[in-house]
Amino acid sequence: MRSAPIQSPKGLTVRGIAGTYVVLLAFDCAKTYCDGLLGFGIERHDHENGETTWLRGLKKFDLPASDDGADVSTRHHPVQKFHWGDYTTKPGRTYTYTVHAFKGKPASLQEFDSVGVEVTCEKPEQVGKNGHAVHFNRSAAASQAFANRFPHLPKGDVEDAAARTWLSRGLAEALIAFIDGTNKGEGLRLFLYEFDKDDYAEALRRAKARGVKLQILYDAIVKIKKSKGKKDQKTGPSVASVPLMRKYALKDLAEGRTGSGLNISHNKFMVRTDKAGKPVAVWTGSTNFTDSGVYGQTNVGHAIADPSLAATYLKWHQDIWGKSGTSAADSRNLVIGLTTVPATTAPGTTLVLSPRTTTEAVTECAKLVSGAGRMVCFTAPFALHDDLEKALASAPAQVFGLLNKDSVVGKSLHQAPNTLLAAAGALDRESVLEAWQGRLLKESMQHSGVYIHTKIIIVDALSENPIVVTGSANFSNNSSVNNDENQLFIFGEKEVADVYLGEFMRMFDHYYFRSRSKAAEAQKKTNPKAGFLDETDAWAKGYFDGGPRQALRLAFFH
Repeated sequence: MRSAPIQSPKGLTVRGIAGTYVVLLAFDCAKTYCDGLLGFGIERHDHENGETTWLRGLKKFDLPASDDGADVSTRHHPVQKFHWGDYTTKPGRTYTYTVHAFKGKPASLQEFDSVGVEVTCEKPEQVGKNGHAVHFNRSAAASQAFANRFPHLPKGDVEDAAARTWLSRGLAEALIAFIDGTNKGEGLRLFLYEFDKDDYAEALRRAKARGVKLQILYDAIVKIKKSKGKKDQKTGPSVASVPLMRKYALKDLAEGRTGSGLNISHNKFMVRTDKAGKPVAVWTGSTNFTDSGVYGQTNVGHAIADPSLAATYLKWHQDIWGKSGTSAADSRNLVIGLTTVPATTAPGTTLVLSPRTTTEAVTECAKLVSGAGRMVCFTAPFALHDDLEKALASAPAQVFGLLNKDSVVGKSLHQAPNTLLAAAGALDRESVLEAWQGRLLKESMQHSGVYIHTKIIIVDALSENPIVVTGSANFSNNSSVNNDENQLFIFGEKEVADVYLGEFMRMFDHYYFRSRSKAAEAQKKTNPKAGFLDETDAWAKGYFDGGPRQALRLAFFH
C-alpha cells in the first residue's frame, strides 16, 4: 500500500510506500525550502502496540559524545537525503510516520516543519487482490541485525534453528506450505534446477504419503570437469538431487531433464492441480530448492493463484514429462507456441518461457527500461545482455542497480548519469552470518560466490502502471535461447510493485552504504569530515537545478 503525497503548509511533501517488511518514505520540497535545512528526523507510531519511536540511522554529525551505539537517532542525526527506508516493520500492521524538518546547528537542532503519513503493510501471503503472494528472504543484507539478534553463535556455523528461521523470513516456510496445502487426489508438478534441501524433500514425501500425485522434472544435464592430475568430476545439480530423491523415496516419481543443445534446465516452479487435474496455482521465482537459496542468497518466491496462468506452466511441464530428452530446438517450438512476449503494458501478468529462437524477452526488457519516466531498479547476478546494458546506461530515469560483483556490468553503466550501483562482492568475512554464508555458497557447485540471485527489473514502480519483471531467467543470451526458463511480466499491480521496490531498496541501501563507508574511511586521511553528516545545507542544494541528484530526488514521486 502506498499513501498519496501529503504536503505541509510550508511546502514539505512526504509519501509512504509499504511493502511487507519494509516501508519507504520519500520527501520533496522546493529549493528555497532547503535554506538552512540540516535534514529530516523520522518518528514512527505503531498502531497495534501503541509504541512511538524515532527511526535510527548509521550516519552522524561529528560531535563530541555523539556515539550512542552503532546506530543513532534521526532526532539528533537526521537523514540527509530525500528518501529513507524503515526495514523493521511487520506485515499487516499500520504505521504513522511523522517526518520532521530540522534547521539550526548540529548540536541544537530546531524543528521548523513536519508532515505525517499513514500506511499499512502488505501480508506476504496475499499481496493485492489478484492472487499474488510474494516471499523474500532476509539474505546477507541482514548481517548487522543478525549479529545483534544472535550474538553468541560461533563464526561460520549457523545451525541454530531460530537463526535459520529468522534468515528465511517465511520464504522456506511458504514453499513448504505450498506443498503441504495439497490433499489426497490433487497434484503437484515440479520443474526444478537445484534440489538439495531435506526439509523440502520431506514435505514431498509427506505429500506422496497423503496420496498427492507428484511429478518431478529435474535438471539432469551432467558436465565433466577435468582437472590435471585428478579424476574427472561430474558436475550439475543432479549430482546432489538424485541421491536426495532416493533418500526420500521420490526417485520413482521423477524424470531427469536432458535435451541436446540445452545449457541448463533452470526452472524452479511448482504447479498445484485439483482432483480433476485442473491447475489451481503456481509457485515460481528465483529460489532454488537448497539451503544456499534460502540462507545464503537474496531470493524471492512468488506464488499466484491464477488458474489460467498456472495452466500454461502445467502445459509446459506436461509437454516435457515423458519426453525429458526433448532437444533445445524442439523445446523452442513448444514454448513459442505457449507464450509470447507482451505486446502492450496493459494491466495483467504475462508468462514468457524459454528457450526461444531469439533474445526477444531481453529486447522487451530493454524497451521497457528505455521508456521509463522516473525510476528503474534491476538486479544482476551475472553479466547482462549488451542490449539491456545499453538501455540502462541511456535510460531517461534514475537507475538503481544491485550487482553480485562490480564486474558483471561494463564501464559505460558504471559511468552513466543518474545511475547508482551497489555490489555485494565486498562482504564482512569476520561476521558470523557472512562467514557462514561464504562457506555455504562456496560449497554450492552451481552458485559459488553468488549472493545476489534475484532476477528483477522494476520500472516506474510508483506510477499508475508499474512494471515488475521477475522469475528464473537472468537477463542474458543463455537465459533466452539456451535454457529452460520462466519469466513473469507483471503490469499494473501496485501492491506487488510496492513489495518488490521495498525489498530491492532494503538490499540496495545496505550494500550501497557499505561501499560508501569504505570510501569515506579512505578519504579520512585527507578529509577528517568524510563520512559524517554535512553541518550546512549544501547536501540538499545538490538535489536541484539539474544537479547529479535531481533525478534521485524525483524518483519516488510519479
